[in-house]
Amino acid sequence: MCEPRDIGGLGIVDIRNFNLALLGKWIWRPGTDKGGLWKEILVSKYGGWRSLREGGKVSRGSLWWKDLKQVWDSEGWGRSFEDGFKWKVGDGKDISFWEDSWLSCGALKGVFPRLYSLSSAKEAKVAELGHWLNDVWVWRLEWRRIFFDWEKALLEQLVHNLQEVKPFVGEEDVWIWKVGGCLTYAVNSAYVHVRRVQGGESSSVYSKLWRCKALPSALITAWRVLENRVASRVNLARRGVVVENSLCCLCGEEEESSCHLFSVCRFAWRVWCLCFEWLGVSFVIHKDPLTNFSQFRMSQASESVNDG
Repeated sequence: MCEPRDIGGLGIVDIRNFNLALLGKWIWRPGTDKGGLWKEILVSKYGGWRSLREGGKVSRGSLWWKDLKQVWDSEGWGRSFEDGFKWKVGDGKDISFWEDSWLSCGALKGVFPRLYSLSSAKEAKVAELGHWLNDVWVWRLEWRRIFFDWEKALLEQLVHNLQEVKPFVGEEDVWIWKVGGCLTYAVNSAYVHVRRVQGGESSSVYSKLWRCKALPSALITAWRVLENRVASRVNLARRGVVVENSLCCLCGEEEESSCHLFSVCRFAWRVWCLCFEWLGVSFVIHKDPLTNFSQFRMSQASESVNDG
């Protein structure tokens, strides 16, 4: 029921995922707020937001901080919360050269693990590994030893990737929220993102259903039929409800499933025939209600009427 309406749900807010989006705000604030006593305390006690992406469980800290660690690693974001934002490079003083995802290729630590192992400045910031020379930014990377021939190709690829970004004097490094077209974190866009990551593929059947010009009660009933959520005798028995027998209450010939009750039953067939006669169309009834709905077309109506 919490699935989006275009993939067969009712679009009801998923409390678990909405809470995930709300807690994501508390990860966003330590990474974007530039001052405040509360942030200084978090940095001194936990090391700042970067400690959230460290592997393993948090051995020390408050329950609140442990919850944020779980939120960071939640599958709702993709791989982690870091997939939802990107760095806008300013002066480079806040961005970790190797560990932060500030280039389009991702964190350099993961893209070039060999070069990372050879670096003598693994914890350096972007601003610390270069300098300005005649208004041109020049990278000054630091290594533990001279490269082997096969490693030089990796270095050339790294240098090529570094050409896409350069620091800007007088600007601060900031996070940019990538979801929903917003520059800053928004709970609503985060919730939509989480639902999209966890949800299935959209279906044209349900999109057409919710566009139909019918009473809400009729649309809900149609949705229950398509999702096999009607209180038929077969469904009631499956849920543990005691029923006298599972035969159809109309014809008494077959088990009363959703498919039988709305498609196969001879009484249902008579109703369909009356409807088709009233509409002046001919149509082959399918056993599956979902197939029935998706293939139904009013042959004498325009495409706009057929689609909604």
